[in-house]
Amino acid sequence: MIGLAIAAMAAAAVEGPTPKANPKALISPEDYPASLAGRRPSGPVSVLLTVGPIGRVTHCQILRSSGAAALDAATCRLMVSRARFEPAHDAKGAATQGGIAITMAWPRPKG
Repeated sequence: MIGLAIAAMAAAAVEGPTPKANPKALISPEDYPASLAGRRPSGPVSVLLTVGPIGRVTHCQILRSSGAAALDAATCRLMVSRARFEPAHDAKGAATQGGIAITMAWPRPKG
């Protein structure tokens, strides 16, 4: 199912999307979910971001969980609200929807 979604976006987009800034720099230790204070999830979060023709994330899908649902949800919430992209382009050069997979390793919370 995930493979089909990626293939469909790749077929529509010839180029992109490309991040305007490093997506990994958009999450700080202060964003760490309070519900996980004192716990360390087992790993990074891999997400598939769907980026619309204006360069904003329209959907976030977890590809590989960190092992903590709160951390996975926070990753998607922050990527949708903060990440900006140059949109994908089709063969004619028109902006179109596209997808990009990103793996995020959260910075360690302070304290």
